[in-house]
Amino acid sequence: MKHTLLAICSLLFISGAQAGESGTYGYAYWGPKFIREYLKQVDDNSPAEGAPRCESMYSNALSKGVLDIRYALGYFDDSTGHDAIWNGINYGLSPSLDIEVYNALRSEWTSRCRSRTQRLCGFKESGDPKNGLAILQKNMVLHGRQILVRITLTQSSASPSFVLNKGKLKDRQDFLTAQSEKYFFGGLRSADIVLYNGHSRNGGGPDFAPPILNSANKVNYKGYYEVKRPGIQKTLAALQENPNKGIIIGLFSCYSRLHFYKTFTAANANQRMILSAETIDYVDSLKASVGYLEGFLRGTCGDDLAATAKQYDKIRSGFQGYKLN
Repeated sequence: MKHTLLAICSLLFISGAQAGESGTYGYAYWGPKFIREYLKQVDDNSPAEGAPRCESMYSNALSKGVLDIRYALGYFDDSTGHDAIWNGINYGLSPSLDIEVYNALRSEWTSRCRSRTQRLCGFKESGDPKNGLAILQKNMVLHGRQILVRITLTQSSASPSFVLNKGKLKDRQDFLTAQSEKYFFGGLRSADIVLYNGHSRNGGGPDFAPPILNSANKVNYKGYYEVKRPGIQKTLAALQENPNKGIIIGLFSCYSRLHFYKTFTAANANQRMILSAETIDYVDSLKASVGYLEGFLRGTCGDDLAATAKQYDKIRSGFQGYKLN
């Protein structure tokens, strides 16, 4: 494997084509494989249940009988200023990848559980999956109590093509952007755990729309995202409306600690968070996010949660949890 770093966030490119490989940069093939293999690694090397001391972190959900989780895939584009070519295929300007990841997550989470301890599996799907909204639910036991786990999963891109999403598919793109924002920012007002996997936009994210580009066809950080900071402004406004001050926020985006830590802690010194420490490959963000989710569904916290989620060195150094006790 080889890693190609972008200016702000990075994709993991796999050298060499594989049989059956499809999707942008082969992610329709690699996405399910990475998720499945990582969850097995988590299952083989993690505590099956959270310690009693962790129960308080889940007190809001346990009192309601529902663990409300939002997992939002941001508009994940590869914007380099020129057409993206991989394995001889031209994917055009600023192609996006979240469609393949959305389908990979749905496939894994609704699949048969492969062990008695695995939790992130066996969900029943409803909602409108073909239109970017998958609601996955199942009953399980958390800290000795029956609880309904509901994961609301959303995707942001109408297609992998930036040109189509800004043109012929604009109506569908506007719908998916609005839907993603509704469930993400709405989750910040009411949910227990809200995770975002996308771009930080140099502090302007979370972001669910095609990027605003400058005259060089690169993301307009200096002229827009760093100045307006639209995503984080909406995030803070929504959080202020949530009566559950124990909400957990995970921003699986590059340098999210650098871009967002001070903003969150200034608003709430006790904010529970998962943030990235550096430039993170999209696949590593994906693995870390599902590792943390598996840990949450086991009721873990603190060091046990970190050990569950972070199964190898790059993820261990790349992500940091705060107040997760």
